[in-house]
This record gives sequence, structure tokens and C-alpha cells, in this order.
Amino acid sequence: MGFGDIVWHKWLRQPYRLHAIDIGKGRPIVLLHGVGASGDAWNPLLKQLRATGGLTDWHIMVPDLLGFGDSPKPQWGLYTVEDHARAVIATLQARKVRGKVTIVGHSMGCLVASHIAATRPRLVRQLVLYEPPLYADNPEFRKHARQREYYFALYEFIAAHKELAFTQAQFFWRVAKKIVGLNLSPEMWTPFERSIRNTIMRQTAYAELHDIRIPTTIIHGRLDLVVTRAEIRKMFRANKHITWYTVTDFHGISARSARFIAQALAGTMPSRRRAFRRGQRS
Repeated sequence: MGFGDIVWHKWLRQPYRLHAIDIGKGRPIVLLHGVGASGDAWNPLLKQLRATGGLTDWHIMVPDLLGFGDSPKPQWGLYTVEDHARAVIATLQARKVRGKVTIVGHSMGCLVASHIAATRPRLVRQLVLYEPPLYADNPEFRKHARQREYYFALYEFIAAHKELAFTQAQFFWRVAKKIVGLNLSPEMWTPFERSIRNTIMRQTAYAELHDIRIPTTIIHGRLDLVVTRAEIRKMFRANKHITWYTVTDFHGISARSARFIAQALAGTMPSRRRAFRRGQRS
């Protein structure tokens, strides 16, 4: 990283532009992956859209988020949700994406998507959030608070033990890559660790989604062990702009969840009332 890069991005706070692939020429859609992954995590969805002809409907942009994949990885970065969101917006502007965009997020990408929608509502047409790690700091919901404490302890343990990622626990990380979608290199450790602490654990999504007026679809997996669903629907029950669904899947993006997400994008999901009732039973 050169001196000019430090001046422009660190001192003058200018956002980075991300590495991204573009597909199609239809309505704009942005796919935001989770922590420790890259744009490749969306390959099952791209395959599903290609098989059903959905690629002709969209101009799809798939970025590697800041610090991951082939995007810049400044080791001095804080990797807050604002850092990630500003880089996504700067990339959209640089590529001259016109009109309102649909943003699809997975895991941490959901938090980035929610922040963009909250801070730049005129930019966003629709949100589709798959497996959002929503951890509200609200003592009113006791079960959620207990789950939040448990998950935060786990995240802190992971973030504090770099040696487990690259030496002692290779089997664990191979399993994590398959089930969760983690795909870390040593260069990505700082972005990974700081994204966990500064985006996931210090998130703003609860407040942002609580009053959101943009059509938002939230999809959770019944078998997901990475995020909690405890009392999440209860927290947002009054917001008529949020629709809930549940798919039988783990945390990563599989062929099954890709079909579900593709249905959400095509507008072929069940009605809101039916979806909400089904969500309560899950």
C-alpha cells in the first residue's frame, strides 16, 4: 500500500472501490456476501438464476466486500458497517449503476445492506436478507438477550484466536468453509477479525430495520447454528414492510436456499399473511 493510498483513504476518508463482477443489463441488483467469504459465495444463486432464465431480468453486481476476495485489504481499517457500506456505494457510483437497486445480503452482508437502506433509502428498491445475524441490545427480549450473550462470547473467542484458523484447527476451518462459507487467507485475518468486532458485534441493524419502509424479505434457516432466531420476529412484528420466511437449511448458501432466494427476487413467494403464520410455527 503506497503513501498516496494512505493519504486518500486513511487520512481523507475516501471510500475504497471494490472488486466486483457484473452480469446482465436488466434491473440493478447487488449481492453482498458474509464475513470471511467472497463474491463466490453467490455462485449457487447465479447458477439457479442462469438455469431459470433469471439472469436476463437483472443487472447483477457481485462485489467482494472490503477486506475479502480480490478487494483491497487495508490492515489499518476498522471494518465498521459504515466502511463496508461506503465502499459498496462508491463501487456502484464508479460503475454508473442507474436507478434503485435491490440488495441481497447473506449473513454480515445483511447488516451492510440494512445500513445502506437506512442511510441511503432513495438508492434501494428492495432488501432480501438471508440469515441476518441480528443481535439487538434490548433487555425487553430476555431469550434473545441470553442468546446474544452466548454468540458474542463465541465470536470474541474466534476473533481472539488467529492461531486456530491457520495452524491447530484446520479440520474445523474446512468444515466451517463447507457449512458456513468461510474462506480465509492470512491476509484476510485482520478484516475478518475487525468485521466481527466492529460490524457484527457493534451492529446498527436492529434500529435500522425497526422502522424501515423499504420492502424487506428476511429468510432464516431452521438448521442455522451461526445466528439466533430467538424473538426476532417479535421484535419487528409491527413493521408491515418486513416479510418472514424459513427454509430448511444451514447457514451457507446452498442450492436449496438459492432457489428460495430466487423466488423472493421473482416475487413468487407466498403472501405476507401466510408467510408470517408459517414463520411463527417454525
